[in-house]
Amino acid sequence: MSEENGLEEVILLFNAEGTEVTSELLYSDFEALVDQAACLEEHAASVVKAAYVRVGTGLAVRGVVLFLVPVNEEGFVDSAFNVPLSYLVQNAGAGPDIGGGPLPLACKGQCPVPWHASKLWGSAGDGDEHAVMRVQKAVWRNRLGLKPISGVPGTANFDFAALELEHQKLDDRLTETFGMDGKVSLPRLISQHSQQVTDVRQRYRADLEQQQRAYLEQIRDCRDEIQQLKVALRNEQERSRRLQELLRGEF
Repeated sequence: MSEENGLEEVILLFNAEGTEVTSELLYSDFEALVDQAACLEEHAASVVKAAYVRVGTGLAVRGVVLFLVPVNEEGFVDSAFNVPLSYLVQNAGAGPDIGGGPLPLACKGQCPVPWHASKLWGSAGDGDEHAVMRVQKAVWRNRLGLKPISGVPGTANFDFAALELEHQKLDDRLTETFGMDGKVSLPRLISQHSQQVTDVRQRYRADLEQQQRAYLEQIRDCRDEIQQLKVALRNEQERSRRLQELLRGEF
Protein backbone atom coordinates (compact mmCIF):
# COMPACT_ATOMS: atom_id res chain seq x y z
CA MET A 1 0.00 0.00 0.00
CA SER A 2 1.13 3.58 -0.63
CA GLU A 3 1.27 6.34 1.90
CA GLU A 4 -2.21 7.33 0.74
CA ASN A 5 -4.63 5.18 2.74
CA GLY A 6 -5.59 1.97 0.96
CA LEU A 7 -4.08 2.70 -2.47
CA GLU A 8 -2.14 -0.10 -4.14
CA GLU A 9 1.08 0.67 -6.03
CA VAL A 10 2.03 -1.29 -9.14
CA ILE A 11 4.52 -1.01 -11.98
CA LEU A 12 3.55 -1.85 -15.55
CA LEU A 13 6.15 -2.42 -18.27
CA PHE A 14 5.37 -1.63 -21.90
CA ASN A 15 6.75 -2.73 -25.24
CA ALA A 16 9.18 -0.43 -27.06
CA GLU A 17 6.35 1.42 -28.83
CA GLY A 18 4.43 2.02 -25.61
CA THR A 19 1.32 0.43 -27.12
CA GLU A 20 1.05 -2.74 -25.05
CA VAL A 21 1.54 -3.74 -21.42
CA THR A 22 3.98 -6.65 -21.36
CA SER A 23 4.64 -7.15 -17.62
CA GLU A 24 2.98 -6.26 -14.32
CA LEU A 25 4.82 -5.94 -11.00
CA LEU A 26 3.95 -5.12 -7.44
CA TYR A 27 5.87 -2.07 -6.28
CA SER A 28 7.84 -4.18 -3.82
CA ASP A 29 9.05 -6.35 -6.73
CA PHE A 30 10.10 -3.23 -8.62
CA GLU A 31 12.04 -2.03 -5.56
CA ALA A 32 13.93 -5.34 -5.69
CA LEU A 33 14.85 -4.55 -9.30
CA VAL A 34 16.06 -1.08 -8.35
CA ASP A 35 18.11 -2.59 -5.52
CA GLN A 36 19.54 -5.04 -8.09
CA ALA A 37 18.25 -7.98 -6.10
CA ALA A 38 16.54 -9.13 -9.30
CA CYS A 39 17.02 -8.44 -12.99
CA LEU A 40 15.14 -8.00 -16.25
CA GLU A 41 17.08 -10.31 -18.54
CA GLU A 42 14.56 -9.95 -21.36
CA HIS A 43 15.15 -6.18 -21.38
CA ALA A 44 18.95 -6.22 -21.13
CA ALA A 45 20.78 -3.30 -22.76
CA SER A 46 17.63 -1.26 -23.32
CA VAL A 47 15.49 1.54 -21.91
CA VAL A 48 12.10 0.21 -20.87
CA LYS A 49 8.91 2.26 -20.92
CA ALA A 50 7.09 1.81 -17.62
CA ALA A 51 4.17 3.21 -15.65
CA TYR A 52 3.96 3.76 -11.91
CA VAL A 53 0.28 3.35 -11.03
CA ARG A 54 -1.77 4.03 -7.93
CA VAL A 55 -4.93 1.95 -7.73
CA GLY A 56 -7.98 2.68 -5.59
CA THR A 57 -11.38 1.19 -4.83
CA GLY A 58 -13.03 -0.61 -7.72
CA LEU A 59 -9.61 -1.05 -9.35
CA ALA A 60 -9.84 2.54 -10.52
CA VAL A 61 -6.52 4.13 -11.46
CA ARG A 62 -5.86 7.14 -9.21
CA GLY A 63 -2.57 8.40 -10.61
CA VAL A 64 0.07 7.52 -13.21
CA VAL A 65 3.72 8.35 -13.87
CA LEU A 66 5.06 7.32 -17.28
CA PHE A 67 8.79 6.83 -16.71
CA LEU A 68 11.81 5.20 -18.30
CA VAL A 69 13.82 2.36 -16.76
CA PRO A 70 17.44 2.07 -18.03
CA VAL A 71 18.60 -1.56 -17.98
CA ASN A 72 22.27 -2.50 -18.39
CA GLU A 73 23.73 -5.34 -20.44
CA GLU A 74 23.41 -7.78 -17.52
CA GLY A 75 19.68 -7.04 -17.21
CA PHE A 76 19.97 -5.00 -14.01
CA VAL A 77 18.33 -1.61 -13.54
CA ASP A 78 20.97 1.11 -13.81
CA SER A 79 22.34 1.89 -10.36
CA ALA A 80 21.94 5.61 -11.08
CA PHE A 81 18.15 5.24 -11.45
CA ASN A 82 16.51 7.84 -9.22
CA VAL A 83 13.01 8.94 -10.21
CA PRO A 84 10.83 10.17 -7.30
CA LEU A 85 7.71 8.38 -8.47
CA SER A 86 5.61 9.04 -5.37
CA TYR A 87 6.44 12.77 -5.38
CA LEU A 88 5.73 13.08 -9.10
CA VAL A 89 2.30 11.48 -8.90
CA GLN A 90 1.35 13.56 -5.87
CA ASN A 91 2.22 16.74 -7.74
CA ALA A 92 1.14 15.64 -11.21
CA GLY A 93 -1.00 17.75 -13.49
CA ALA A 94 -4.38 16.80 -14.90
CA GLY A 95 -4.31 13.94 -17.37
CA PRO A 96 -7.12 12.35 -19.43
CA ASP A 97 -10.55 11.66 -17.95
CA ILE A 98 -11.16 7.91 -17.99
CA GLY A 99 -14.37 7.99 -15.99
CA GLY A 100 -13.69 9.67 -12.66
CA GLY A 101 -12.50 13.11 -13.70
CA PRO A 102 -9.06 14.21 -14.93
CA LEU A 103 -6.45 11.72 -13.75
CA PRO A 104 -3.17 12.92 -12.13
CA LEU A 105 -0.54 12.23 -14.77
CA ALA A 106 3.19 12.92 -14.88
CA CYS A 107 4.85 12.32 -18.24
CA LYS A 108 7.52 13.80 -20.51
CA GLY A 109 5.38 16.74 -21.62
CA GLN A 110 3.88 17.29 -18.17
CA CYS A 111 6.44 16.86 -15.40
CA PRO A 112 6.15 18.72 -12.07
CA VAL A 113 9.96 18.57 -11.70
CA PRO A 114 11.45 19.87 -14.98
CA TRP A 115 14.87 18.20 -14.60
CA HIS A 116 13.19 14.79 -14.35
CA ALA A 117 11.26 15.25 -17.64
CA SER A 118 14.03 13.53 -19.61
CA LYS A 119 13.45 10.40 -17.52
CA LEU A 120 9.77 10.25 -18.49
CA TRP A 121 7.91 9.37 -21.68
CA GLY A 122 4.57 10.41 -23.17
CA SER A 123 1.73 8.67 -24.96
CA ALA A 124 0.98 9.74 -28.53
CA GLY A 125 -2.42 8.03 -28.65
CA ASP A 126 -5.89 9.35 -27.87
CA GLY A 127 -8.90 7.75 -26.24
CA ASP A 128 -8.49 3.97 -25.94
CA GLU A 129 -5.05 4.29 -27.56
CA HIS A 130 -3.68 6.49 -24.75
CA ALA A 131 -1.24 4.78 -22.37
CA VAL A 132 -3.41 5.68 -19.36
CA MET A 133 -6.38 3.80 -20.83
CA ARG A 134 -4.13 0.82 -21.51
CA VAL A 135 -3.02 1.05 -17.87
CA GLN A 136 -6.61 1.06 -16.65
CA LYS A 137 -7.52 -1.98 -18.75
CA ALA A 138 -4.49 -3.87 -17.44
CA VAL A 139 -5.45 -3.00 -13.86
CA TRP A 140 -9.01 -4.20 -14.45
CA ARG A 141 -7.62 -7.58 -15.51
CA ASN A 142 -6.09 -7.66 -12.02
CA ARG A 143 -3.51 -10.35 -12.70
CA LEU A 144 -1.68 -9.19 -9.57
CA GLY A 145 -4.71 -9.88 -7.34
CA LEU A 146 -4.97 -6.31 -6.06
CA LYS A 147 -7.43 -5.51 -3.27
CA PRO A 148 -7.27 -1.75 -2.65
CA ILE A 149 -9.68 -0.52 0.02
CA SER A 150 -9.05 3.26 -0.07
CA GLY A 151 -10.24 3.56 3.51
CA VAL A 152 -13.91 3.27 2.51
CA PRO A 153 -16.03 1.25 4.99
CA GLY A 154 -17.46 -1.92 3.57
CA THR A 155 -14.97 -2.31 0.73
CA ALA A 156 -12.42 -4.55 2.39
CA ASN A 157 -14.34 -7.70 1.40
CA PHE A 158 -15.38 -6.43 -2.01
CA ASP A 159 -15.12 -9.06 -4.72
CA PHE A 160 -12.81 -7.30 -7.18
CA ALA A 161 -12.36 -10.47 -9.21
CA ALA A 162 -16.12 -10.50 -9.86
CA LEU A 163 -15.98 -6.82 -10.80
CA GLU A 164 -13.19 -7.47 -13.28
CA LEU A 165 -15.17 -10.40 -14.71
CA GLU A 166 -18.15 -8.09 -15.23
CA HIS A 167 -15.90 -5.54 -16.91
CA GLN A 168 -14.59 -8.23 -19.25
CA LYS A 169 -18.09 -9.55 -19.98
CA LEU A 170 -19.28 -6.04 -20.83
CA ASP A 171 -16.25 -5.47 -23.04
CA ASP A 172 -16.84 -8.79 -24.84
CA ARG A 173 -20.56 -8.02 -25.25
CA LEU A 174 -19.83 -4.63 -26.81
CA THR A 175 -17.34 -6.21 -29.20
CA GLU A 176 -19.77 -9.00 -30.11
CA THR A 177 -22.68 -6.61 -30.66
CA PHE A 178 -21.00 -3.68 -32.34
CA GLY A 179 -17.53 -4.91 -33.26
CA MET A 180 -14.45 -2.87 -32.47
CA ASP A 181 -16.01 0.12 -34.23
CA GLY A 182 -18.83 0.10 -31.67
CA LYS A 183 -16.49 1.00 -28.83
CA VAL A 184 -16.06 4.62 -29.73
CA SER A 185 -13.70 6.79 -27.74
CA LEU A 186 -14.52 10.37 -26.74
CA PRO A 187 -12.10 11.92 -29.28
CA ARG A 188 -13.68 9.79 -32.00
CA LEU A 189 -17.16 10.93 -30.93
CA ILE A 190 -15.99 14.55 -31.09
CA SER A 191 -14.51 13.91 -34.53
CA GLN A 192 -17.74 12.30 -35.72
CA HIS A 193 -19.78 15.21 -34.36
CA SER A 194 -17.50 17.70 -36.11
CA GLN A 195 -17.88 15.76 -39.36
CA GLN A 196 -21.67 15.78 -38.97
CA VAL A 197 -21.62 19.55 -38.41
CA THR A 198 -19.45 19.96 -41.51
CA ASP A 199 -21.84 17.81 -43.56
CA VAL A 200 -24.84 19.84 -42.38
CA ARG A 201 -23.06 23.10 -43.28
CA GLN A 202 -22.19 21.78 -46.73
CA ARG A 203 -25.79 20.66 -47.36
CA TYR A 204 -27.09 24.02 -46.14
CA ARG A 205 -24.63 25.88 -48.39
CA ALA A 206 -25.61 23.71 -51.37
CA ASP A 207 -29.33 24.29 -50.70
CA LEU A 208 -28.74 28.02 -50.33
CA GLU A 209 -26.80 28.19 -53.60
CA GLN A 210 -29.56 26.26 -55.37
CA GLN A 211 -32.21 28.64 -54.02
CA GLN A 212 -30.12 31.63 -55.06
CA ARG A 213 -29.82 30.24 -58.60
CA ALA A 214 -33.59 29.68 -58.71
CA TYR A 215 -34.28 33.25 -57.51
CA LEU A 216 -31.85 34.70 -60.07
CA GLU A 217 -33.56 32.70 -62.81
CA GLN A 218 -36.94 34.01 -61.67
CA ILE A 219 -35.59 37.57 -61.64
CA ARG A 220 -34.24 37.16 -65.18
CA ASP A 221 -37.60 35.79 -66.34
CA CYS A 222 -39.38 38.75 -64.74
CA ARG A 223 -37.01 41.20 -66.38
CA ASP A 224 -37.61 39.57 -69.77
CA GLU A 225 -41.34 39.75 -69.23
CA ILE A 226 -41.13 43.41 -68.21
CA GLN A 227 -39.05 44.17 -71.29
CA GLN A 228 -41.61 42.46 -73.50
CA LEU A 229 -44.40 44.44 -71.84
CA LYS A 230 -42.48 47.67 -72.40
CA VAL A 231 -42.06 46.83 -76.09
CA ALA A 232 -45.75 45.99 -76.35
CA LEU A 233 -46.63 49.22 -74.59
CA ARG A 234 -44.49 51.29 -76.96
CA ASN A 235 -46.06 49.54 -79.95
CA GLU A 236 -49.50 50.23 -78.60
CA GLN A 237 -48.62 53.87 -77.95
CA GLU A 238 -47.27 54.19 -81.50
CA ARG A 239 -50.43 52.63 -82.90
CA SER A 240 -52.56 54.98 -80.83
CA ARG A 241 -50.57 57.99 -82.06
CA ARG A 242 -51.03 57.02 -85.67
CA LEU A 243 -54.75 56.54 -85.19
CA GLN A 244 -55.01 59.98 -83.64
CA GLU A 245 -53.12 61.51 -86.59
CA LEU A 246 -55.46 59.80 -89.04
CA LEU A 247 -58.45 61.08 -87.14
CA ARG A 248 -57.10 64.62 -87.09
CA GLY A 249 -56.40 64.41 -90.85
CA GLU A 250 -59.99 63.47 -91.59
CA PHE A 251 -61.28 66.44 -89.77
